[in-house]
Amino acid sequence: MDSLIEYSLKNSPLDSFSSWYEDAKKVEQNPDAMTLSTIDLKNNRPDSRTVLFKGIKDGCCTFYTNYMSNKALELESNNEACLLFYWHVSKRQVRIQGRVRKMSQGDSEKYFQSRDRQSQLASMISNQSSPIADKDALLKKLTEATEKYEGIDIPYPTNWGGYLFEPYEFEFFVYGDYRINDRFLFKKQNNDWSVTRLQP
Repeated sequence: MDSLIEYSLKNSPLDSFSSWYEDAKKVEQNPDAMTLSTIDLKNNRPDSRTVLFKGIKDGCCTFYTNYMSNKALELESNNEACLLFYWHVSKRQVRIQGRVRKMSQGDSEKYFQSRDRQSQLASMISNQSSPIADKDALLKKLTEATEKYEGIDIPYPTNWGGYLFEPYEFEFFVYGDYRINDRFLFKKQNNDWSVTRLQP
């Protein structure tokens, strides 16, 4: 098989991802944007949305959300998920399959307190994915919370927190001329990773 070094890849897919991510941060408008796909078991259909990648922790990709959101409820029913990073300028994408579990409340709270106040307030007031009459009603909730917590710490909302996405499969994709794309699939077997080149 071709040398992985030629494609800025390493034997470890996590190290490879970290290297590609650092490259993306130099040229991409939003390198942290990732598509999170889950399964809605109730309606037997896939569901996707863009969330923000918040780094690697203990070998897992991390992100944060409201635990009452649609995505969180779907992950509660089925913790299998997929992440997709698309980096247009870099002509690369990474697809990651894995299983998701909640982060500890302590770690979630620590991250919450590191956010700016407006982001903390926005997370607190939103019953994510639930209906609301109009934007004015949402802004009213924000104004009331802003006044209520002026000059004091904003309490951590326990219905909001982080997830650890533990990967068992990575696909690294490099766009090539005339659709001769380069694809490398890493699969976890026990504690080792195998790598295979795939056809475009």
